[in-house]
Amino acid sequence: MRALGILARGVARVEDVLLASLGLGLLAAAAAQLVFRLFGGGPVWLDPLMRSATLWLALIGALVATRENRQLQIDILSRHLTGWLGHVARTVVVLFTAAVCALLAHASWTLVLLEREGNTEIFAGVPNWWALAILPVVFGLMCLHALGQIGRPLQHEPLPGTVLP
Repeated sequence: MRALGILARGVARVEDVLLASLGLGLLAAAAAQLVFRLFGGGPVWLDPLMRSATLWLALIGALVATRENRQLQIDILSRHLTGWLGHVARTVVVLFTAAVCALLAHASWTLVLLEREGNTEIFAGVPNWWALAILPVVFGLMCLHALGQIGRPLQHEPLPGTVLP
């Protein structure tokens, strides 16, 4: 179990670094594009690169939100039920979320394979499937993050052993 905790912290650190790096890189690319447009030129590959970076940034942001259990949730039962009923409702929601993420990981893997066979380019000789390769990875990690929520206390319940004021 300790190894899983170390692995989870390592993955979380990589996710955080990727999120910050992509955000800063996208900001720098947008500033460069603005300067290029002021002077009437610029590389033609910058727009497609920024679109791909935006996709990656959004997906990694969603991954971090899932890890921190801060994603959009429409599960009224698990929020209002307490005790074992709340835990059952939350477990059902988590399992449903994990199943959807697993299905999306599989479907996006199929998309990546089809794009690889299609041999299309996104810009400057870069294959389109490279930009899409993040999809199955992120959805697979979202599935694991969702499953990691099983057994955790509900957000509105204190941790076991916590003394309330």
